[in-house]
Amino acid sequence: MSANAIAVKFRSQIKKKAALNRKAGFSKNTAKFDWSDERQSFGERLYQSLDYLAFKTKSGNAVAACETIEKIVAEREKYSLFRKFFPNEWQNSKASCFKTGYYENYSERVNEFFHLVNKNLFPLLAGWNDDPEMDFERFGIFPMNFDLCCDEIEPENLRASYAAGLLFYFRDGELWDFFAEQYNVRIEDLPEVCDRPDENLWRLDKKSEAGIYVELFELVDHSTGNPWLDTLSCRGSEWYEWNEDTIGELSEAYREATDLLERVSSLDDLFETRPKETLLNLISLWNDGRLPDTNAK
Repeated sequence: MSANAIAVKFRSQIKKKAALNRKAGFSKNTAKFDWSDERQSFGERLYQSLDYLAFKTKSGNAVAACETIEKIVAEREKYSLFRKFFPNEWQNSKASCFKTGYYENYSERVNEFFHLVNKNLFPLLAGWNDDPEMDFERFGIFPMNFDLCCDEIEPENLRASYAAGLLFYFRDGELWDFFAEQYNVRIEDLPEVCDRPDENLWRLDKKSEAGIYVELFELVDHSTGNPWLDTLSCRGSEWYEWNEDTIGELSEAYREATDLLERVSSLDDLFETRPKETLLNLISLWNDGRLPDTNAK
């Protein structure tokens, strides 16, 4: 299909859309438009895109014209999500729908939406997403967990519980030195750790006394089932699109990840008061799939 044919096809489709908009009460006269009404501004911009499409066709660049239409539609979808998740902020927003914001591929209003998502739902703008030239049409999330592939292990900068979990995966002498220096617990004072965990470990009830330890193992193993905790940078992030289901699921997963990290952090208090007993519990669960008999209930 030639560039001109592509343009004619899109022009026909958009004319139909514009006609429907006018029947719904949208005016062709921009002077009569209420620019605070997002529905009308979108309809007007879509109608005006016909002229831009014709210009691009004359230039032999129908593809660029189609991309422009796609960008307008994608922007409208984000406005719809803005109204859905932050209705009060949308109603009171003074941000422009036309001027570009910090993220230069998007309007000030879309930028405001990004920041509201980042502040209230999940950390959208963390890590590599801080680049003002970032394209967010498909976005990745920045992992909350320790990256076993790329991060250098420095026990003194880790939570004691997480450092303990790493003992079962790395058998690093530096990790054992850390527990000897900080908690006076040495490797020779503890049972030998098996190479692989007991198969029953992953079947234990997380509501039981052993549950908090199982969650620690899953966290270190990156097998929690939560994208915020299981993503590894070197494997590449899953890409997400802007729709209501995805935003809702990522928001819920972020809350669950935050809750899990808080629960696991309670093990840090046990290391301060009972470091050897806590390590013995972890080793028993790893080796035998159960807590030591003296602790079992």
